[in-house]
Amino acid sequence: MDLQEVEKTNDLREMFFENAITPYVILDEKLDFIDVNQSAIQAMNINREDFLGQNIVDVFPNLNTKNRIKAYEHVIANGESIMFNGIPYKTDNQTIKFTIKAFKIGEGIGISAQENTGLLKTNQTLENSRRNLQDINNRLLRKNNELEELIYVLSHDLGAPLVNIQSLLNILEYDNAILEEGMEVFEKIKEVVTHMDSKLKAINKVNAIKTEQADKKTEVDFSVLLKRIEANHSQEIINSRAIIKADFSKCPAIFFDPIKLESILHNLISNAIKYKNPKRKPIIHIKTKMVKGKTVLTVKDNGLGFDDAINYNKIFGLFKRMHTHVDGLGVGLYIINSIVANHGGKIKVKSQINKGAEFKITF
Repeated sequence: MDLQEVEKTNDLREMFFENAITPYVILDEKLDFIDVNQSAIQAMNINREDFLGQNIVDVFPNLNTKNRIKAYEHVIANGESIMFNGIPYKTDNQTIKFTIKAFKIGEGIGISAQENTGLLKTNQTLENSRRNLQDINNRLLRKNNELEELIYVLSHDLGAPLVNIQSLLNILEYDNAILEEGMEVFEKIKEVVTHMDSKLKAINKVNAIKTEQADKKTEVDFSVLLKRIEANHSQEIINSRAIIKADFSKCPAIFFDPIKLESILHNLISNAIKYKNPKRKPIIHIKTKMVKGKTVLTVKDNGLGFDDAINYNKIFGLFKRMHTHVDGLGVGLYIINSIVANHGGKIKVKSQINKGAEFKITF
């Protein structure tokens, strides 16, 4: 490289040094300031002349008490770069914090400084938010545990009296102790007690699902699972004359808790049969596929359907029912939604009155 090229390179380096947005200073082997770029002048609100020729300790006396001088001397002696985070610098009206890097340059040392006042404040804000969220989460967990305990106590405390009432009603019925004129009221009482007992059992079932911690996950074959459901509920399917059409070719199996998956699929099939349209034979389409690495289960029927524009909580709420002309408690969809949500999945529903319903679950 000839002299002209060297001068050109030096000019380019000088331009880079002077125009860099990062503050730079250069010190000699005695830690006297040789040069300061424009960004450093603006960041520290100084005059160049006040720095040049001055020793770093004269300009920043407190450095002697913070071991930074020894660190800078180590950089000069050994050529190893060093970095400091969150270094404060006070101007007339504010305190600015920098991340400082010191590196060997020639016989002396170069120091670059990157302001991180805003970043530190952001990090502190994020940390405070994280702690607040943790506190809120802990309070919610305590409230949830208290609620679960209350549900457990109430269901069991109410369960025993109900059993006693049912026993007394059975005794009265067995002994023919009810007069004919009181039989209608007696039957109503039996109906109410039976309904209350069913609701308490449903609450216990829901609470058991919500409080169960460990999953027994394994690979579940959808075809095998469907055959088991059809076998266990064959009479229900035969009586309804339902036709179940399944296609699991695009996703034959899933790694999931088999009991919970059976509960999901059984409840969807049971609802499709229960709310069938009396004017046509119930047909239930079940299929699976993979979408972006996730298993999607779709169950579609041609039953009574409902208006899917109604509130989401109405569809999946506990003891909420779309139709009341058939027996049911309104627990099935609530259980399905709870299982899916607890496993990080999503459930969507599309339905129109008299045009059936389609439930799509993404696991």
